[in-house]
Amino acid sequence: MRVRTMLGTTAALAGLLAPGLVALGAEAAPATMAKKCNTKEINWYVRGGHEVYVGTNLYSDWMEGPGRITYQKTATSESNSSWTGDLGISANVVIAEIKSQYAKTVGKSHSVSDSWSYTAEVPKNKIRRLHQLKQSWRVQVVRWRYTTTDCKKTKEVSNKTATFPVKNHDYMWILVGKA
Repeated sequence: MRVRTMLGTTAALAGLLAPGLVALGAEAAPATMAKKCNTKEINWYVRGGHEVYVGTNLYSDWMEGPGRITYQKTATSESNSSWTGDLGISANVVIAEIKSQYAKTVGKSHSVSDSWSYTAEVPKNKIRRLHQLKQSWRVQVVRWRYTTTDCKKTKEVSNKTATFPVKNHDYMWILVGKA
């Protein structure tokens, strides 16, 4: 028994060290069994996931500086995904892939009712207002296909950037201006 194990281990190591050698007792796969890929089938994946902050529906009134501007209201903050179902892939499928690949819990939309309060200084001779931003996750959805039936070459068919709000309470306020 010990000899057979040793022989099998030696053959396996030889296969790793000298590719192209067939392990003892194994047969080479016939050429007709080679993998075939469909060159017409469209596949997809997501890439380049990263955090961004996207504007919500909450703004203060405009103010000309110098001075202090305050947003203090009880309101519902809403943010939505930028995905419109383009490329023939549903938002739910993309959301599931983001959760799987990046461990981010995102959604088509995010809504929170709360009492919001934020203050900022408006510079002299500038017109500004406060705008609330929501933490979101941005990815690029890529459609691709094989260009050869031997599965060795692929081609990107199309891609689109999509942003989804993260399901949390991470917000940021910024001053935005007219001039």
